[in-house]
Amino acid sequence: MKQGSRKRVAIVFYETYLGCAPSLINAARLFDENGWAVDVLMRDSSDEFASPPNLGEHVEVVRIGGENGSSSSEAEVVDTSTNGVSSQPSSHGSTSSEEPTQATWKSRIRSALPEKLVEQIQTVRETKDAVMDGLRPATWTARSGFIDAVARAAADRESYDAVIGVDTMGLAAGHALAKKQQATLIYWSLEIMFLREFWSPARRQSKRHERTCHQSADLLVIQDEERQKSLCDENQAWNCPTILIPNSPRGEVSPGVDRDRFHRQFHLEDSVKVVLHAGSICEGMRSSDLAASAAKWSDQTRLIFHSHTPIDLHTHYYRDIVESGQGRVMISTQPVAYDELDALMASADVGIVIYDSSLGPNFQLLAGASGKLAHYLRCGVPVVSVDNPSIARVLEEHGCGIGVDRVEDVADAVGSILANREQYQARAYETYQSHYEFEKHFRSLLDFLEK
Repeated sequence: MKQGSRKRVAIVFYETYLGCAPSLINAARLFDENGWAVDVLMRDSSDEFASPPNLGEHVEVVRIGGENGSSSSEAEVVDTSTNGVSSQPSSHGSTSSEEPTQATWKSRIRSALPEKLVEQIQTVRETKDAVMDGLRPATWTARSGFIDAVARAAADRESYDAVIGVDTMGLAAGHALAKKQQATLIYWSLEIMFLREFWSPARRQSKRHERTCHQSADLLVIQDEERQKSLCDENQAWNCPTILIPNSPRGEVSPGVDRDRFHRQFHLEDSVKVVLHAGSICEGMRSSDLAASAAKWSDQTRLIFHSHTPIDLHTHYYRDIVESGQGRVMISTQPVAYDELDALMASADVGIVIYDSSLGPNFQLLAGASGKLAHYLRCGVPVVSVDNPSIARVLEEHGCGIGVDRVEDVADAVGSILANREQYQARAYETYQSHYEFEKHFRSLLDFLEK
């Protein structure tokens, strides 16, 4: 596709969640609006994330077939200048009364064994999974397969002025492409990973290659100073210039945004307050603990989980989540398109941000990296964070939420916010505008490329 005099940028993305990646969605749109032509070169997959939204007239998504990027001789080009089909919200959710209750293996074990022993069993399971994954042939060939597939796809396109490699695998392919085309190479880090975290020799090799590519990149884009320090120390790459761009939405929320979505979906009384946990429903987000704590909340408060992938309520894990809340926990089962997230977030009275900090710095250093935090604030929704000093500093410094140490403390924090919600809401808007609005930060990247 001939783009005339437009400069061209490739965004190389190994993962498949483009439809819920605010940094990449907004980057593609802003490149387009500022005179660039954009190719998003990404791995094709059957993952059920929401489809990417309209990214712009001069943006194309090039899907590279196969799970490791090596099995397709041709790349599928998706025109994103018009909205594609995306998952729509279901007309109703589920409460514990709508499905028969059946305990998961985890809850059955927990009820019979000491908690410490349960944790040890879970650790053994996770280690076994890591070992098996490390021995799979596909794990060894994934990087080389993806690099080759990106090169083949790019060979059929016009050459690029800049290449953005996203995270470890995107950087590996982007580095090879930029070197071949003598283009500016940008390493855009969404996730920070460390060599000490990997058992698999294949993944350790990929991480070492990331270090080399980072050191030779023209620019690092990362979300905040904490993550920059952590990653640059790990990769010994302090000579690479850095621009900070938070993982966040752009612009202001519409004053007329729908704020009753969940009340309609779950047929809630007007007096009921909604506490929303948006994002993955899993133990990495401590979902079981949060749901169990909600059983003790006020009867006029509901905890609603909403995931970015479809949820099957017949799965035992999700049944347990709902049941443990004793009528105060609900799950919204279908993802929504990115441009519908405002209505979803704005329909909460309080937002929850919770990660398992034991999973390492990627889940600890989140002041600029938590997309849900920025989106809550954009919609004027105060936030409660759990066991995350990085986010708690933001909330308490700007008065837009409360940080707590334990899941059991969430109820009191929610009560404090609801008692002064208008003030918290005003400060949430202010914090988003001053610290998280994407376009304001993205201008630095455009200036860098223009120079």
